[in-house]
Amino acid sequence: MKRSLQSGIVLFFLGLLLVPLQTIQAVRGVPGSPDFGYGAWIHPQSNLSAESAQIVGEIPLDWVAIPLNWAEVMPEISSAPALDTVDVVMNELNGRGAVVMLRLYNPPDWARSETGINSDITAQWLVWLSQRYPSLLRAVELLPAANTRQGWGNTPDPFQYALFFQEVKASLQARGNDLLLVAGGLQPLNSHSDPEDWDDLAFLQALYAQGAKQWMPILSIQMPMLSGDPARPASAQDHFALRRYEQTRQIMLANDHADGILWVTLLTPPNGTIDSNDQKYTQSVQQAEWLKQALIQMRSQLYMGVVFLPSLNPPPAGSVFGNQTALLTEHKTLHPFYSTLQAIVQQTNPSSTSNRPGRPKTIPIPKCLHKK
Repeated sequence: MKRSLQSGIVLFFLGLLLVPLQTIQAVRGVPGSPDFGYGAWIHPQSNLSAESAQIVGEIPLDWVAIPLNWAEVMPEISSAPALDTVDVVMNELNGRGAVVMLRLYNPPDWARSETGINSDITAQWLVWLSQRYPSLLRAVELLPAANTRQGWGNTPDPFQYALFFQEVKASLQARGNDLLLVAGGLQPLNSHSDPEDWDDLAFLQALYAQGAKQWMPILSIQMPMLSGDPARPASAQDHFALRRYEQTRQIMLANDHADGILWVTLLTPPNGTIDSNDQKYTQSVQQAEWLKQALIQMRSQLYMGVVFLPSLNPPPAGSVFGNQTALLTEHKTLHPFYSTLQAIVQQTNPSSTSNRPGRPKTIPIPKCLHKK
């Protein structure tokens, strides 16, 4: 029965892989590029997803992150992937100058094996997705929040995650597919963490014990809960300072991984949950100023590849994205950070949009001209 199911999975994907594989072109923020990439989120199943895709080229952004709940869009191997809402966003993004990173999470039961998640099935799924969206899909954040039970789907295990990641990567390469795989999506512990969750920095060190320097060119981190001013120094006891990324970088350097790139794929401004003094950042003007300082601060770090700051449309309530800043509000008005982000991007990009990827991140950002 098990072998029959696996054969059915292979035949299903083989039947779909009928078009030539695409080669990834150089984009900003990736290994080998000296340029910083600006990114934002779009949530296909939320309101204003199509409208938000239309403003991508107006900023203009380099990257758009799209969450993909695998079990939700394909609960059974016999069912066709339910990607209607994703298709709408992808169609709207065509020709707007940005590329896409999918956040792949929550694998369905049929993609799991006795030892974990089936890496070959995962690779087949990614190849199929890259052929469905050949001009847009450039990267996949593979099971982010891997240091948490929620992200991994079981007790977090750096050995199993490292093995899974390497097997998926090798399987893609064997198929001639050079889709970028982004590792980790590591999140600091907080008061809501599961007792089995790993500290993000300890999990990262454990990945290096599994040879991560050789197979992890891009590490992603996520900071869904933050507190304080963007410039607040981080410490071993402070998991909620934005500058925790510096501690992540220290571990990378301690493991001789200076050429590794860091992506910040999820970041939400302080909202008073951790410290009541942060409630001021729930006001849109103060929030825009916080995001501006955070972006300028992170962009100044040469090891930063891409930072995904806001969501373009309102995120789904009750999810890890629930506190994200939306640039396009439910009332179809623009958040003050929209003009700030646009000014920063346009001041650090060439005036001609036909000549992307823009100025190297070693060039300082001029003072923002449109502060609200």
